[in-house]
Amino acid sequence: MRNSSLPEILDAAMRVLDAADGGDITYDAVAREAGLTKAGLMYHFPSKDAMMIAIIEHVIGRWQHELQTALGVTLEESTLTQRVHAFVEFAGSGGATSGEFAVFSEAVRRPALSAPWLDYLRTWFAVDGGDAPDATALLLVWLATNGLWIAESTGILALDDDRRSALVSALLDILPKEKR
Repeated sequence: MRNSSLPEILDAAMRVLDAADGGDITYDAVAREAGLTKAGLMYHFPSKDAMMIAIIEHVIGRWQHELQTALGVTLEESTLTQRVHAFVEFAGSGGATSGEFAVFSEAVRRPALSAPWLDYLRTWFAVDGGDAPDATALLLVWLATNGLWIAESTGILALDDDRRSALVSALLDILPKEKR
């Protein structure tokens, strides 16, 4: 047994989810992958829900880092159009995994786990836009990009780089142009 930091344990959990094609995650499987005993893992996560929430927050943290990098300005300084643009670039990069989809779908399937996802979505993508003039275009691009992410992460769709690039360009063309 080795000592593992929390990020290492959460990375191990994602490897389990990716290897199992989104199968059910267990203490035994994560402990084995992290090089811990089940009791050692339970020390960090006293319940499976606690482990799942930590995994969800881990995935969201990675996404926020990637989005922040694509955004180029702080979240507070950004517009919704810029955030949707960053999401198209991030989700359209082809880096979606089946494990990330499993984490997302588990939260949808079990509403007690959905709070971190809802907070992330509300913070980054309040895409309902109200009466904003570009709300429909922003919502359309955001929904289409989510569809691309789901299709690729579940294996329903496998795109080569040229086709993915063409789709991303088409989505970005729909976005409203902002004065910079």
